[in-house]
Formats: sequence, C-alpha cells, structure tokens
Amino acid sequence: MLVALETRKLRLRHPLVTAHGSTTHRKIIEITAAEDGFQGHGEAAPLPGFGLETFSESLTALQNWVKNPNRLPDAPAARSAAATAIENLEKARSSSAPTSGKIAVQALVGSSESSSIESEVSHALNQGHLAIKVKVAATDTKTDIARIQSAIKLVGSEAALRLDANGGWSLEDALYVLSAIDSDDVDLVEEPTANPFDWKKVSEETGVKIGADEQLTDESQVHQLIKYGAAQTFVLKPSVIGGPPATRKVAELARTNDIDILISSFLDGPIALRSARDLAMELAPNEIHGLGTASLFIDKFPADVVPNNGFLRCP
Repeated sequence: MLVALETRKLRLRHPLVTAHGSTTHRKIIEITAAEDGFQGHGEAAPLPGFGLETFSESLTALQNWVKNPNRLPDAPAARSAAATAIENLEKARSSSAPTSGKIAVQALVGSSESSSIESEVSHALNQGHLAIKVKVAATDTKTDIARIQSAIKLVGSEAALRLDANGGWSLEDALYVLSAIDSDDVDLVEEPTANPFDWKKVSEETGVKIGADEQLTDESQVHQLIKYGAAQTFVLKPSVIGGPPATRKVAELARTNDIDILISSFLDGPIALRSARDLAMELAPNEIHGLGTASLFIDKFPADVVPNNGFLRCP
C-alpha cells in the first residue's frame, strides 16, 4: 500500500468561540492510500485544547505510518485518519454500493455575543435545521443565561435546543445557569463541567440531560462514564475516537447500556465529514447529528457534505 499526505488550511467565516478559546481556521492533513488501482482517503484535523495531539505531532505520526503502514499511529487524530483511509480503500476494492439516504443535522451557534444570537438562531431555523446547538461557558454566567433564554424564545417548538459547555463551567456555575431555565426547553447539555463525576448531580438537580463528548477519548474512559451513569447521550466524534472501527465499538457499548448516540464533526474537512455522515446513517439514522459544520467555512465543500434544508444527503 502506498500512502501520500497533503496539508491544507480551512478558514472559518467567523471565529468559533468555546470554553477552550477562539478558533479561526483548521489545519488538516489529507491522506490518500492506494493499492491495486484503488484509493481510500482519510483526514486528520487535530485541535489544541480538545485532548488531541498538536498538528505537528499528528503530521509526524502519519509520516512515520507512511513508512510502516501495517501499524496504525498511536496519536488519536492520526490514528483516526489512517483507519478511515484504510476502510475507504477496502470499500473501493469491494465495489460495494455507496450509502444512500439522508440524515438530519444540527446547526451550530458559536458566537459568544448576546447580540448575535437572534440572527444566528433565526438563520438556522430558516435553513430548515431541526436542532440547534449553542456554545456556552465562554463568557460569564449572566451572559450565558441571556443567550440561552433568547435561543429558547426563538426556537420554540420548531427545533430542539442543545447546549455545549465544553467542560467550561464549574459545578456551581452549571447548576446556577441550568436551574435558571426550564429543562423541558433544552434537549441536552454537552460536558457541563470538566469533571464527569459532576454530571449526574447536574442532571438530577436541574433535570437537563447530559451528553458526553470530549471525555470519550479511550475505551477505559468510556467504561468509567458508563459505570457512573454520567451521561444519557454519547456524542461520538470519529475523528477523535479512532475512526470508523473504534466509533462502532463505542456505539455498541452505548447501546448495550441504554445510552443514545449522536455522531458529530470536529470542525472537520470534507473527507472526515463524509465518513462521519456515513457512520451516522449506519449507526443512528433517525437522530439529528452534529454534522452541519461545512457552512461554517469560507472554503467551498462538496455538495454532499453541505446541509440542504437541514439534511445531509448520501448519494
């Protein structure tokens, strides 16, 4: 198997502000694995602050993998990219029919400004999204409450409202903010605090369901989250977890323990988005997934990974 690497930079239309800071662009590494006239593609897009290696570490790991493609890289983003390329190569070799159908995807509101929440949420609703995720915990709790309450009024019964704190609240702040809203108005909150042992208390005291995301980094951590009943939903990022095979394994563990799953983008490029879309179709076709991120970029993405009326369509 021959492997080629190429680096790219993707630019966001507006800074995405989270508890980890502000992101203006994504540096990605695209992989092409070729054998017997067939090709498979993968992509690594590590993002500092989210438990992954740096871009340079990922690139080095993949350069070493090129020399010895029989052993997947240990670095998480690099491993995910390599595993995706290998699976796509096998799909090309088998000439299997491509995935078909469509999945619903949520819109992402990432600005920290209260003044912009109305325009961003209204735009998402006009685009046909059935769920909207609002980033929180990047400012103060009063601003968070104001932004959430504005989003609740705008969304009404038209869409599900989800929150993502990226572990940025303290336990006290999480309880304060979530107690200020009606739990029926929020579908779930992802990672309210950095300590997953807080989450059960947050859910029990506020009535808001919890989604695990960044904490789903390896199998031992997954088992810990299950053991402590920390979350009702696992938000699976294939580009973080280890690619399609690892994602399927975690999804099966979740199902066995009555935990819902969503498939989510890591502000990925087109290759990783396409792979995640296909996994969403395979593992949870009736959920609303976190894969509506292509429109956040200035760079033009292929039409099959750009939301159309709130859906991604598989050709």
